[in-house]
Amino acid sequence: MAEDQSELLLDAFATTTDSAERVRTLTDLMTVKAIPKRADDIRFGLGLDKWVELANQTSTAPRDRLLAIAELVRATQQLKKRQPGVVKRAQPAFLQPLPPLTLLEDAEDRLNVARACSMTEAPWLQTYRADSIANEAAPKPRAELMEGIVARAESISEVLDLLQTAFDGVQPATENPAESLAKRLVKTLDVFRSKALSSLLDAGPEVGKKLDSFIRSTFATTGRPKDEAVQMDLTREVALTLHDLVRSRFSLATEPQTFQALQYCRAFFQSISWPREVQPETDLLVRDVSEALVMLGRMGVPNQDLLNRLELTCGIKERARVVAVQLADKHTEIDEPIRAWLRNGRMVSTIAASDVLQESLLASVDEALGMALIEARAFKGQSDSEQRLTNSLEIFDPSLVAVARGVYSQSLAMLNAIEDLAKRRELDLFGSVGEEVEFSPKYFDVLGTLRGTRVVIRRPAVVKAVVNGAIGTVVKKGLVE
Repeated sequence: MAEDQSELLLDAFATTTDSAERVRTLTDLMTVKAIPKRADDIRFGLGLDKWVELANQTSTAPRDRLLAIAELVRATQQLKKRQPGVVKRAQPAFLQPLPPLTLLEDAEDRLNVARACSMTEAPWLQTYRADSIANEAAPKPRAELMEGIVARAESISEVLDLLQTAFDGVQPATENPAESLAKRLVKTLDVFRSKALSSLLDAGPEVGKKLDSFIRSTFATTGRPKDEAVQMDLTREVALTLHDLVRSRFSLATEPQTFQALQYCRAFFQSISWPREVQPETDLLVRDVSEALVMLGRMGVPNQDLLNRLELTCGIKERARVVAVQLADKHTEIDEPIRAWLRNGRMVSTIAASDVLQESLLASVDEALGMALIEARAFKGQSDSEQRLTNSLEIFDPSLVAVARGVYSQSLAMLNAIEDLAKRRELDLFGSVGEEVEFSPKYFDVLGTLRGTRVVIRRPAVVKAVVNGAIGTVVKKGLVE
């Protein structure tokens, strides 16, 4: 009986000219689990051909064009190996921008179109994905679209630019457009931070300013949201976004502009400090700013703007003063002038640094940062270590698998932060361990006695990178033998 039903359904799938009927037939074929068994049936291929034809024809109605692409992906969900090939047949449909995803009422259909976009490259797709995110109500299509943007962007700054432009064009036809925009923004920031956190994207220029501009621009025509619950949700998400950006790319913590977006949210609340409902999230930023102040303090660099941001994250000047004093008291390794600055909250003239001195202070840590960069790249070079360790733990102690993966993930985030910080200081490595090169006393010291001109590198040299990848000054000589 089931076989007879599959035959009838395949006949209908191949011959019907009614798109709605072909959609229903495919659903029935999937329900009876016929596709994996009958995927080579010519009738199944004929049904797919009709969707390909609809997708590629310029005369196809906009909604039917989107539906055809969605159905091609849905029809091959149980045939993953064939899916890219089927989508490739519909590439003529992507020669010009697709109609808005909002034409499809079903979230699963929008998700399938987003999946097809992820298997396609076209110059207009990044803008299309961002526009679709700004108008998307369901979480799965939004996540697929965001993943597509992040996978193809050059930096986090670029992603924020795309999102801002997309949200500038959104005008919700609701009774409270500001609240509607705020809810969309909260959901967008949530998926943005999850995808950006797990990516290896560079931060890019002025991330803090661009996040702040994104939020302010979104409400430029509607004004701030007035609903208290919406204000709380938006503040939490902004704080969590900032925290995730900082913990995945720690160099951002030392830039006062990173926390600029929080100022917009602070204006929501007339209370003397942050409401207790959002304090768990703002306290994360208090910790981030505190750690940045300590890190710079150890370098002998007092950053007054960053200290002022501590007041913003704390929500009240008195608490910021207490936190700063506690930092000074706890970290006795910091030079006394910097600790005095933390206690007093103002720059002392004896340690006011000129631009030249500031650069000198930062240059003093380049050597240590370069050594950290060597270790970071050595760790990354052992790309199979996590899998080998995981495989062993799965056999001997499965309970530690999640712990090992968590440690590896945190280590990778820290190493990415080192790479980012080194890039900002224009540091790079010259040579790699085990490489045989001509000896150059400019870049290397010799371990033992030099024999001939060819040597093997045991530790790369730390150098300053200049324009077009050329090598600048040597920060720390490497070792050869």
